[in-house]
Amino acid sequence: MPAYKSHHYVPQMYMRLFSADGMRVGVFVIGSGKFIPRAPINGQACRDYFYGKDPRAEQAFGKIEGQAARIFADAIEYRRLPGPGSEDHEWLIFFLGIQHSRTMSAAQQHNEGAVKALKAMLRRQAKLEGDNRILEALDTVRITRTNAVSEVVGYATIGANLLADLTLILVENESDLPFVASDAPVVLHNRVYEGQRIGVTGYANVGLQLFLPLGSRLALLGYDAAAYDAKRDGDGIVRLQRAEDVRLINDLQWEAAHAVLLVASDIPGGELQARAEHWRSLRKAERVVFSEEVIDHNATEVRTRLGSGEAPSAIALDLSFMTPRVPTPPQLAAWEVPPFRDPARVARTDRAFASMEEWDERRGRHG
Repeated sequence: MPAYKSHHYVPQMYMRLFSADGMRVGVFVIGSGKFIPRAPINGQACRDYFYGKDPRAEQAFGKIEGQAARIFADAIEYRRLPGPGSEDHEWLIFFLGIQHSRTMSAAQQHNEGAVKALKAMLRRQAKLEGDNRILEALDTVRITRTNAVSEVVGYATIGANLLADLTLILVENESDLPFVASDAPVVLHNRVYEGQRIGVTGYANVGLQLFLPLGSRLALLGYDAAAYDAKRDGDGIVRLQRAEDVRLINDLQWEAAHAVLLVASDIPGGELQARAEHWRSLRKAERVVFSEEVIDHNATEVRTRLGSGEAPSAIALDLSFMTPRVPTPPQLAAWEVPPFRDPARVARTDRAFASMEEWDERRGRHG
């Protein structure tokens, strides 16, 4: 097999956190309901040439994963995380952003959003031109971005810095119910803006929360400290005794997963089947919400405003150890987004994105 052919979009080092022997992991296949208690890790969450045939992407991911593996080992053994501003904190933030963006779920969401926007523009143009043939075909034609995952990862290399101001803590699971992970293990949520009709989990949004299980008994939690209080012990760790809290955190994985759950051997009998039944009708058929509003229509032009984002979560994340510090906001309009935690950081990031796109355009013109 050629080197770097099989690309894991969930690192093997991460899946080993749920493994007893470092070689096999429990896998629950959501579509079929089949549970494989000892599936080979090297065959999970991977696709041939998922990131293309240039091996440099896989090599870069390998370096990031190596740094994260060391940080996770320290968290598991000593129950500590790197301090804000440290080099290891920067590596951790970079890993979280990249891992959130490099999965099948992220690629499909990006593709879905782009296709909905493109079809909306084509539909609007066809209506203006009276082209009924285009209008009839749009609902049946399939459009796919061939480089969706590369685009999302490219954005994350810059956008990950927007996560750097989140407070990162460890959550110790002392309940009878273990944490589970999925093939999209870094999950974003926003308890403050739950119930909105639009996406509310942008990296810079007020109220953002981030969850990453680190095995069945430990999880990483990131949150906007201006929006929430977290009940911690003297060591700065959240200690969970309530299975209800663990189940809510696990439900985030059920909702975000592309195809499979990753579990350790201590999962109680019947738990996976029970949650699978609960989520059978709740998992998102569409990952992106999209809206279009006409803001100006005259004899020569039509101006529209488009809004899109991740489809709202079905989970009311009422965790007993987290208390919102801000009041519930009013409903946002379909094109609005929640406010930013740090507008200046967002402005710097936008300039970096613009520079990257300008560089890509110049590179494209010159081959």
